[in-house]
Amino acid sequence: NPRTASKGANKSLRDLYDDGCLDARVHPNSTMRAMLPDKLGIALEVLDLSRNYIGDRGLAPVLLVVQKSPGLKTLVLCENGLRNNAVKMLCAVAALHPSLQHIDLSDNYISEGAAFALLHLVEDNPRLRSIEMANTKIAAEHRIRIKDRLAQNALD
Repeated sequence: NPRTASKGANKSLRDLYDDGCLDARVHPNSTMRAMLPDKLGIALEVLDLSRNYIGDRGLAPVLLVVQKSPGLKTLVLCENGLRNNAVKMLCAVAALHPSLQHIDLSDNYISEGAAFALLHLVEDNPRLRSIEMANTKIAAEHRIRIKDRLAQNALD
């Protein structure tokens, strides 16, 4: 796909998101589009998609924007209809992110599979400081392990 080969080259974050939606065969989320700059050179520090249904399939284009936003510090995905596979995709991107510190996954239907991916994420990316998991199916023991590692990251 020629469009995929040039992803992000001289494109605004909004154009990148639109292209990603086309590739993923999902409708662009209007709130997400409105948040994204339509000009080059405008950085994002916070991306707050709370209470905004993105879903598993819709997360891939969002992650393209995350990848192309090296200054992004906070990603809020609470109440987005995400499941374990979406969190695994998120973790793959967040593990390599140079500045991401806070992720909110509250109120999503995620459980043990997501917990293991999140634990690996906080081990792989010491810049992470907080991951919110309120109202999920992640067991207390996994939450504690993740929070302990985040606390260790803050000390390192």
